[in-house]
Amino acid sequence: MLLLSTSTASKIDEKNEALEETFSHVDSMLVKSSILRTRDGRKGRKLVFEIDAQVICEGYTGNANVLKSLEDLSDFIKNKNENLSDEHINEIRSILEGAKALSKPSKRTAIVENEKNKLNILIKLEDEIINFDAEQRKVAINLINGPQRIRGLAGSGKTIILAMKVAYIHLQYPDKKILFTFYTKSLYTLIKEIVGKFYRHFASSDPDWSNIDILHAWGGYKVDGVYFNSAVENDILPIPLDKAKAFNNADPFKYVCSQVIKGKIKKKYDYILIDEAQDLPDEFFRLCYNLLIGEDASEKNIVWAYDDLQTIFNIYTRTPKELFGVDDRGEALIDLNKLAKNLSWGQKNDLVLHKCYRNPLSTLVTAHALGFGLYDKPVQILENLDHWNDVGYELESGIYKEGEHVVLSRNPENSPLSINEYQSKQDLLKTYIADNVPEEVDFIKREIEYFLNEGLKPEDIMVISLDDRNAKMYFRRLSSVLSDVGILTNNVLTTYSDNPPFKLEKMVTLSTVHKAKGNEAACVLVLGIDAMYPTKDYRKTRNKIFTAFTRTKAWLRVSGIGESAQHFEKEIKVSLENSPRLSFIVPNKKNLDHIQRDLGGKSQQLQLFRNEFKKLQEIGLTNQEIEEEMQRLIGSYDDGY
Repeated sequence: MLLLSTSTASKIDEKNEALEETFSHVDSMLVKSSILRTRDGRKGRKLVFEIDAQVICEGYTGNANVLKSLEDLSDFIKNKNENLSDEHINEIRSILEGAKALSKPSKRTAIVENEKNKLNILIKLEDEIINFDAEQRKVAINLINGPQRIRGLAGSGKTIILAMKVAYIHLQYPDKKILFTFYTKSLYTLIKEIVGKFYRHFASSDPDWSNIDILHAWGGYKVDGVYFNSAVENDILPIPLDKAKAFNNADPFKYVCSQVIKGKIKKKYDYILIDEAQDLPDEFFRLCYNLLIGEDASEKNIVWAYDDLQTIFNIYTRTPKELFGVDDRGEALIDLNKLAKNLSWGQKNDLVLHKCYRNPLSTLVTAHALGFGLYDKPVQILENLDHWNDVGYELESGIYKEGEHVVLSRNPENSPLSINEYQSKQDLLKTYIADNVPEEVDFIKREIEYFLNEGLKPEDIMVISLDDRNAKMYFRRLSSVLSDVGILTNNVLTTYSDNPPFKLEKMVTLSTVHKAKGNEAACVLVLGIDAMYPTKDYRKTRNKIFTAFTRTKAWLRVSGIGESAQHFEKEIKVSLENSPRLSFIVPNKKNLDHIQRDLGGKSQQLQLFRNEFKKLQEIGLTNQEIEEEMQRLIGSYDDGY
């Protein structure tokens, strides 16, 4: 192993001194690994290979012991006769690049030798996920001056990469002020833990948290947040949620951010990193832009991570111009193409992660199939073939244009987890059609018991209700039957803490799609899919299904009641048969957008109707009285007049 530093003639002594420090630090990190060391009774712990450190200074004519040319470097390497195994190389990279910092949250011990045992599969899965691939490593250590966008599927490692960037930045610039912000409240604990682990891995000490703000995008009087803190610190009265809804019920956060950026915002941060960018309004990005130190875009160090195909509301990836706005001349405040011209060789400000480490191949393909409605009535589609390539698909046959039949295939390299070798598609994803709620709840209970008997922990299991209206009822019943057999549950719907942990040890997690977003579990059981049938042609419905399915790291179970659930079961079966391919006729995107606008208008009117219905209930009218009045209005109620 060679540590190499380039130098000019005047800096050789300085570079040698720095290299010695690096040598000591690297040696102390590597020798902690049992894989990389041998034990010699006389010498104590020792690496199974040598570490060399050399300075190279091309054209040097002095007496210092340095390499003077690339030929010297080549000869030096050739004279080394050590061959490192793939295991050694992977371990070294994992340690030096920081991935080793993400040790498993809890130690697991195999209970049987069967390689198809669920616990054994999970142990192997977690070991694979720990190591970054080359693509992730490149993105994580790619620190540039100015804006940077990161795109990829959910499960491609964006949150981890952003956390590593925070640690890298803090190591290099400990006095710089850093903000890491996000959409999902339950991510707070996880993000702080990951940033701390990465930093301690490199520095062997805790970060200076006074220079690192990890904040939810909104916040409030009880919990700090970017919007709330910005309002208070700039002498602006924060707008509470109920008042914000009165101005913009569909997106109250958009409204509050639009109000705060009307005033002058004090510059506060040297670096801002935004996770879950797809769920945050343009006005929030403009607030962050104003919070950044720097006069123009080239000095604004902002990194935003965008989930392709993950947003619950829209699949369109907004441009930097839309996110950050324009200047007085109407030109984009952030133009990535223009800024890229000033970057050094090898640096990029627009990065794409193609691989997905969260979901098994067939499950991810099925989530895409149902999310787009490809095997029923398509409700949304990607812009073009390039976008499909960005999310890991390749054209296998056909021409990708409107009205043409195409087959797209997901390259197994972009879903590289070995679980696909040990489990069939049918093992990974199963469906169940019940006749009634008790029967469906009993199925979920039996599946949970099965996975626990296979060695999983209760906190490895998540139950998601797609049926928002009946979620509380489902979870009451499920909690009761699980309690009868000694299984505890963490119902996130009944948690009133401002920043509750999403998972609790020794408890099965019960959640809705919205609260589950940004979280994952080894085993996910999705119930109540029949509730999606009446609105199956809505994008929002399809995106909910997609989000629920992609919470799983390994096993997915989908259940529902009656014919409505059978409809989705058929879609799932077709998808599993076709996986890893998607086979469909390319729809007209403009027609889809027109249909969705029409459906969206109807949806808004229905929501207004529900709001009025609720107001009538609040003033004391019974449901029967309201129904009678409605029947009078449509002229079909015979009251004797």
